[in-house]
Amino acid sequence: MNVLVIDCSGEVLSVGVGRNFDARGKGPTSPKHPFREESGHSHAPGPGFTSLNIDLGFRHAERIMGAVEYCIKEAGLLPDQLDLLACTGGPGSFTGLRIGLATIKGLSLGLGVPFVLVPTLDVLAADWEGASPVLVPILDAKRSHFYFAVYEHGTLVHGPMDEGLERILSLTHAYAEVLFVGPGADMLEQTVAERSGFRVVTETRRSPVIALAKLAVTRFLEMGPSPADCGLLYLRPSDAEENSAAQALASKAGKP
Repeated sequence: MNVLVIDCSGEVLSVGVGRNFDARGKGPTSPKHPFREESGHSHAPGPGFTSLNIDLGFRHAERIMGAVEYCIKEAGLLPDQLDLLACTGGPGSFTGLRIGLATIKGLSLGLGVPFVLVPTLDVLAADWEGASPVLVPILDAKRSHFYFAVYEHGTLVHGPMDEGLERILSLTHAYAEVLFVGPGADMLEQTVAERSGFRVVTETRRSPVIALAKLAVTRFLEMGPSPADCGLLYLRPSDAEENSAAQALASKAGKP
């Protein structure tokens, strides 16, 4: 199965194309440049994965299609050879998630290829599966809050949530070993430094697109495609939505 994946959930725009994933969603363990025949792409070789990360701030809308075209070409494929499309479905950056979903839905409609949404926290946890009995992916939700979930031996046991640090600690204090991962994990480094068995991965400027591709294939085979009218997981209204609601309430309160 040939799969195109997009992650716009954070500051780093990531696009990947996995070629010839098997029925269990397995693929190569690290990105590599596939060898292509000079005569064209009709006889692409075995499994491979190519990805592109663009870490230039929130300029996803400007660069996403160029990144998609680059990855498809480098994978030795043509657009009509894709079998599945996927993107992170939230939580994360409101604008980024919408860009990713709009791009995937547009490609799905244009190419006639199914797509799936994969929860962002599931992807972050899957990227570190096996590194610790308990994994807690962390995203900075601002306002002293975090988007997070708790996974025990690969199974979601708490979350996803939009809560403060105290809630994270209350849900993990009983575990002997916990690994905090994801773009916001470094914000907990000082807090958990004195707790034996608690570790923090501080590598934040990356996106686990291979894990996204594997989960996307598995999710598709088990559950089928996402519906065309599916939405994103936000956990809270955006600032614009909250401001609009506040203005509406103020306007209503001011009426005689």
